[in-house]
Amino acid sequence: MRPTISSTMRGHTDMVRAAAFFNDGERIVTGSTDKTLRIWDVQKERLVEGPFEGHQDSVLSVAISHDDTRIASGGVDMTVIIWNIKSKQKILRLLVKHTGWVLSVCFSPDGKRLASGSSDCTVVVWDTETGTVLETLSHRDWVWNVAFSPDGLKLASGSMCTIWVWSTQTNAGLLLEIDAHQLSVQSVVWSPDGQQLVSASEDKTVRFWNSLNGDQIGQPCTGHADSIGSLTMSSDGSFIATASLDNTVRLWSTKTHQQIALELQHTAWALCVAISSNGALLASGDYDGKVFLWPIRRILEQHKVQERLKEEGDDLMQQRLIVDIFPPPSESDVHIPQGPHSFSTNSLFDVGCFPRIFPHWFSLRFLHADACNAT
Repeated sequence: MRPTISSTMRGHTDMVRAAAFFNDGERIVTGSTDKTLRIWDVQKERLVEGPFEGHQDSVLSVAISHDDTRIASGGVDMTVIIWNIKSKQKILRLLVKHTGWVLSVCFSPDGKRLASGSSDCTVVVWDTETGTVLETLSHRDWVWNVAFSPDGLKLASGSMCTIWVWSTQTNAGLLLEIDAHQLSVQSVVWSPDGQQLVSASEDKTVRFWNSLNGDQIGQPCTGHADSIGSLTMSSDGSFIATASLDNTVRLWSTKTHQQIALELQHTAWALCVAISSNGALLASGDYDGKVFLWPIRRILEQHKVQERLKEEGDDLMQQRLIVDIFPPPSESDVHIPQGPHSFSTNSLFDVGCFPRIFPHWFSLRFLHADACNAT
């Protein structure tokens, strides 16, 4: 089943490079190579705020503070701007430290810090109240993406083939380096419990990692025919969405790593993707400057039903396999003792003894019988 587009919203005059949902789930903010940010109402399906003008070149990244009061943006002009949403004005002066494009920005959970990743091969951590630089972290290559952990104690950054995990404690440094992909890591997100990292790459795959030791978890998500530039995870951690230069957005199960339903088709490169806080709506932006809204609740509910039926089917097959391996005893194998103390080599299969010695087999046998009777 393929989701249908709820709405296509136009307003930007060039590529939509970044998108983020407000935590209220009712609005999204987008950033574009037209140098502006815009805010859209997803219920009214129209532009409600903007354009926010301040960057001198393309806007490449946007982020929203957890209290929905501030937006951060970064771009080709090598600056970071923190905006007051109500006034549409810059809260601070331009944050200038990077010497390359600002490819990613991310607020800490408490909103007191902002991280930015750049083509100058650094991550800069800023104080959001004063605009001062708290720390500069050096990479070997471009930093495509930055993401604070849910507890704010760690920061992940994606670079050429690798994910680096840093401690956010003062001068704590690098905790982990993961050899993640064959090409650049374009996007990294944390699972809600902070136990996993999920990365998307120019190598067309999505991979899952143990955030403590860097071990890969399960098989990669495969199916995209071109670079994956954007990745986001639902608030409950049950699925992710990816946007690719193959003109599609795809949904994936974080449990099975399999694609959910059919791809969401664009007519141009899909450059960014975001999911509403309740998981019911997906927004994506593309090369043509369009913002698409996709209702996905029904698709996800249908997927959950299919997964449950599959699990029940797998359980039934396992029960039948056990019965095939351990068939029930024939009448000739059963020995009925003649006295209270009698016992023989066959008495393991006595009516009273067998269920006590092999209770697991005995219960599965009756489950199998019930299943067969039900069919």
